[in-house]
Order: sequence, then C-alpha cells, then structure tokens
Amino acid sequence: MAAHRQRVWSSMRSTRSIYLTYLCLGLVALPAWEVTSRSSNNIRLLLSSPLRILEFIQGNYLDLLNATWVTLVEALLGLLLATAGSFTLIILGFFVTGLLRFLLPAMIASQVIPLIVLAPFFVVAFGIGLSSKVAMAAVLCFFPIFVGLAQGYRLIPQNIHDLLDVYHAPKALRVLRAYLPLSLPSGMAGLKVSATLSVIGAIVAEFTGSEVGLGRNLFLSTIRLQPELMMASLVGSAILGAVMYTGVHLLERRVGFWYLPTRVE
Repeated sequence: MAAHRQRVWSSMRSTRSIYLTYLCLGLVALPAWEVTSRSSNNIRLLLSSPLRILEFIQGNYLDLLNATWVTLVEALLGLLLATAGSFTLIILGFFVTGLLRFLLPAMIASQVIPLIVLAPFFVVAFGIGLSSKVAMAAVLCFFPIFVGLAQGYRLIPQNIHDLLDVYHAPKALRVLRAYLPLSLPSGMAGLKVSATLSVIGAIVAEFTGSEVGLGRNLFLSTIRLQPELMMASLVGSAILGAVMYTGVHLLERRVGFWYLPTRVE
C-alpha cells in the first residue's frame, strides 16, 4: 500500500511539473510573439499578434461565440451519431458469428480513401446546413471507435471464452456481461481520438459551404487576409477540441471506473 501511494504521489508531481513547464513556455512564447510581430510585417500579416487578436476577440466576441457554438453542435452530433453506429454494429457483430471478421477488412480498406475529400459530396447530398457537417464529422469519428471496440474484443483472454462455454452462457449474457465491458477500454481510447476528429470533420465540412461556423471563418480569413479572424478561430477550434476530449475523459471516469487506476488521497 505504501509503495502504491508513493507511485501515485510521484505521478501527480510529474503531472504538475509538466503543466508548470507548459505554463512557463507560454509565458515566454507570447511576449516573444508580440515583439516579433511588431518588428516583422510578414509575421504580423500571417499570425497577427496576441494583443491584436485579443482586441479582435473583444470586439467580435458575439459572432465568434455563435460560430463556436454552431461548430460545437455539429461536432457533438457527429460524435454521438458515430458512437451510436459503432456500438450498434459491434454488438451486432458479437451476436452474429463471423460478422466482425467480414467487416474489419472492409473498414480498414475504407481508410485508403482520404475521408476529408468527401466533404464536397456531403454538401452536395445534404446541402450547406447542419446535416452535411454532422455527416462529415460522423464519418471521421466512426472508424477509431469501431476499430477500438473490435480490438478490445480480440484482446479478451481465451480462458474467458472457455469459461463461458463451460457454463453454456447465453449469447446475450456473453455480450452484455463479458464482451462489451471487456472491449470498453479500447473503445474509450478510440472515442477519445474521435472526440477531436469530430471538430476537424465539422470544420472541414464548413470549408466547402456553410453560413456560419469556425470553418467558414477560417476560409474567409485566408481570402480576406484577416490574420486576427484566423487566429481567433484557431483558438476557438483548440478550445472545442479540448472540451470534447475532456467530456469523453469524464465520461470514461464514470463508466470505466472499474479498469482505471485508483487514486490515493
């Protein structure tokens, strides 16, 4: 117990040291960025400066908040749709023998196509509204979640399968009490990856046609040479990615407490 407590405290100290390092780097980088932008026209045209970006955000915060909210809704709906589809398909694969062996090669082969290039297709098929953005985000999110769950199933020890066979466990009991819970750790890892991909998918879809959103802002900023709009939108995109990832992390703390390492107070 003492050794475990020592490892936990050592890990916490290491995490604090990492965060402190990031903070120090930020405190050095921001002033350097401001000074460099004042002395270089190229830097000012490409990246603007922290003070100019802050002034732009203060003067346009309502429009930026609206764009961020729209992109958040698109990303969240896409992630939820991909999660529901992945869990439904993997559960169906648990029940139908051989279905996963049939689906996995097709899933892997589908990744040969750069999925981002499908964004114009979704805009043509669903229009420039919410549906095309959600579809694009869902397509990008689906693969990591499904493959994570499938990999988790493949990592289930053989002795668990043998034990279920010995007791003649019903299929539904195997799926709900063994296969799905034991596949959850890998599935949650895939869900964390998809949390940030959902934001990327929504933004990429907004590039090809959108009335409002961070992707539209980024597209317009390159045409109009507005580095403040570009950097403010990038900050919003980073915040969205962090929010989505943190949400999945907190969800995992709720549903995956049984396999996560316990923290010693």
